[in-house]
Amino acid sequence: MELLKFMNDQDQQKQNGNILLKIESVSKAFGGVQALWEVSFDLQAGLIKGLIGPNGAGKTTLFNLVTGIFRPDNGQIIFDNQNIQGRQVHDLVNLGIARTFQNVEIFGSMSVAENVMVGQHVRTRSGFWGAITRVPWMVREENNIWNNAMEILSFVGIEDLAHRKSSELPFGWQRLLEIARALASNPKVLLLDEPAAGLNATETRQLGKLLKKIQKKGITLLLVEHDMSLTMEICDRIVVLDQGKKLAEGTPREIQNNASVMAAYLGMGT
Repeated sequence: MELLKFMNDQDQQKQNGNILLKIESVSKAFGGVQALWEVSFDLQAGLIKGLIGPNGAGKTTLFNLVTGIFRPDNGQIIFDNQNIQGRQVHDLVNLGIARTFQNVEIFGSMSVAENVMVGQHVRTRSGFWGAITRVPWMVREENNIWNNAMEILSFVGIEDLAHRKSSELPFGWQRLLEIARALASNPKVLLLDEPAAGLNATETRQLGKLLKKIQKKGITLLLVEHDMSLTMEICDRIVVLDQGKKLAEGTPREIQNNASVMAAYLGMGT
């Protein structure tokens, strides 16, 4: 079986209009601190949904619940019609959930291309022994992995850096590499935790264009971001968290016109 083609547009686009991810009355506490309290919202396939709120609002905790790092105390998380709480991280990646982190997480000793190739191994058959024995079908699969990696690097705009050591890249390119590696797992949904953090204005504009390109490929995005200009520009809908609770949800225009949101998060009076 050959490696799945990078972002199958047609198959992914068939999901549009369906609810891909459901957060149902999810709560999570750490000791005496209630990080999330009965948070509920849906994520429709094919859209970009923003998740905003101040530090400590519970945004990253929610990401960690969806990606299997933590388990909710109460409530349910439904992905692609499956109840996923309690599933292992690698199982969730295999189901089609990928993420990036606020602090860039790449393999610094590896080349750019090798980082992306690692991201594809959830979709391959060969493992450790395959790499040693080098039987013909495994060699073909390895070639497919390399070709896919180059295709993904071209998609994000850093194919010329394929042989560079990842730790030597400027920070902005490391961000792009992390996104490329996440795309390599052929996700249905991509969770991005403050992808514009540390980027300058030009890099942030380029990031926004890339995220819209990813959306056009049929991949659903859930975005935590403090850059309100980027969030309001690219998101179809936005959820606002406040002290672990959902304060509001709506289109960017509706959120901009919500007096309580303006007062609490965007620095405007009621």
